[in-house]
Amino acid sequence: MASFASGNELTIPQPHKLLEIDTDAEFECPRKHGEEVLSSAWAPDGRTFAWSLGTSKVFILQTSSPTSDTSRPFDLLINPQAVREKKCLDCHGPVVALAFGCRSSDKKWHAGEVNYNRLQNFALGSVVLAAGLLNGDIKIWDIVSDKIMLVLRDHKKAITELSFSPDGSLVLASSSQDCTIKLWDSMDDGNMFHSLPHIKPVLGLAWSSNAQLIASVGIGKLVKLWNARSGKLEGKFEGHNNDVTSCAFSPDGAFLYTSSLDTRVICWEVATGEIRSSFYHMLPPPRPIFAGGVNGHEVRKVVASRDGWHIVTICNDGIVRVWDVSNATVPRQATRFPDTRVVSYSHNSFLFSVGSRRGSFRIYRAPMRMNKLRTGCLRTIRSSVPAEKVALLHLPRKVVQQLEHPQLA
Repeated sequence: MASFASGNELTIPQPHKLLEIDTDAEFECPRKHGEEVLSSAWAPDGRTFAWSLGTSKVFILQTSSPTSDTSRPFDLLINPQAVREKKCLDCHGPVVALAFGCRSSDKKWHAGEVNYNRLQNFALGSVVLAAGLLNGDIKIWDIVSDKIMLVLRDHKKAITELSFSPDGSLVLASSSQDCTIKLWDSMDDGNMFHSLPHIKPVLGLAWSSNAQLIASVGIGKLVKLWNARSGKLEGKFEGHNNDVTSCAFSPDGAFLYTSSLDTRVICWEVATGEIRSSFYHMLPPPRPIFAGGVNGHEVRKVVASRDGWHIVTICNDGIVRVWDVSNATVPRQATRFPDTRVVSYSHNSFLFSVGSRRGSFRIYRAPMRMNKLRTGCLRTIRSSVPAEKVALLHLPRKVVQQLEHPQLA
């Protein structure tokens, strides 16, 4: 069994590494035995990066420049004239999940008037950081004042993933080992308005780009799709042969990528639940009985680029892979980085970071593909129009077919 087809590894180019960050050296705090990277997150402003080592501390690195150029702000890390600001937040409990959120909209999820809200004076464009703890608590920080704004308590076990709604409303989704996903309205003083039950622990979740759907994965082989507004189960996807570790939507919401311990990342068509393609991390692909056990090629995480053409995966074989979604056979780029634990794209997907259990991060320049105007228009329509209403649009038949069947676009 191998990570690549015979002879392919030597021909696959490596991603361009921009920077390596070592927690010990950056913050002058020697890492203790047992501490390893458990979570990382990029802020929507593109210049703030945070991570945790499973302790009570959250490490934050920010960049700023005397110029007004903010098109690629985190590239300032490799600019000697840039200013690197460092801070450390103490959450008073082991931090196991992180997520940044930005209030970019006055949109409300509930019609009722909010009489009291500790975030009521929180200006548009302001950024918060949510930290999920081992005991199930979630603390929301204002990263400008370094003060805790909200503490959300209802989970009974460790948080596994946090994600703010992409519509700028600061609605937070949290998954936990207590077999639930909970939705919190930060602009309603942290009101928890949905609890989505699961039979087994939930390991990951993802929002669709229009904030209408939430995908959840975890222990067991099922992938579930939820209506974020009503809290109702919309569908179940079956196809994995082992626990499912993470999930990510394509930018238009037409596809869902899920990673699993069965050595695969599956691309699902959201509207139909059909498998579009499988990205294998062991060749030849293992039989289901072998994929269901320990195999050394378990996929830990998948993240999707905002360009809609690339995904990045980390695997227990110590290889970071960048895939072009149109080619599930051979990765576009690959590099060896042992003991990886987390991977995340920057908000604009120009960069991606990979963290290892040793407390170090590597930041790479991400490949990007310029989309055709037609492709961009189709993705915009898909992200704003529910799938069941596409057929009612007054558009040419060919365009409607491409909207209903993304593989034709």
